[in-house]
Amino acid sequence: MTFTLPMHGGCNCGEIRYLVTRAPLTAYICHCHLCQKRTGSAFSMSIVIPADGLEVTAGNPIRKERPIPGGGSNVSLLCPSCYSRISTLREGRPTINVRAGTLDDTSWIKPVAQLWTSSAQPWALVDGILSYEEQPSDFSALLAAWKGAASRK
Repeated sequence: MTFTLPMHGGCNCGEIRYLVTRAPLTAYICHCHLCQKRTGSAFSMSIVIPADGLEVTAGNPIRKERPIPGGGSNVSLLCPSCYSRISTLREGRPTINVRAGTLDDTSWIKPVAQLWTSSAQPWALVDGILSYEEQPSDFSALLAAWKGAASRK
C-alpha cells in the first residue's frame, strides 16, 4: 500500500476538491443497507484518517447531519451539484471516513475488513479479510491489520 501525501480527491463533477494530509489508519468495506442505497452498489469503501487530515481546497460542500441510534450524529460532506459523498465524521470522534472512490488514485487501497456482512450481497463478500456481521465496537483489530499489511509492503 504505497501512497504519497497529500492525496488528492474530489467529487464526481469536480466542483469539490480536497487533500488528504494525514496517513490512513485503516480501510474497510461497508455492506450495510444504507451504504448500498447511497452508492447504488453492493457496498461502500472508506479510508479512515485523523479528523484533521482532510482539507477542502475547492468548492463549498453541503454539511448533512444524520442522527444515530444512542445519540449524536454523523456529519457528511456532499457536493452541492452532483451530491457525491466525500466524507463522514461521527460527532466527537478523532477520525473521519473518506469515501475511497473519491480519491484521484485508488489503486493502492486494499481494505482489511468488511462490516455489516449480515446485510451483504452474497456474491460481494471478500475472502481473507476481517469480517463483522454488524458494526464493531472496537476498531483496534482493523488498525492492527492495516499496520500489518503496510509493514509487509
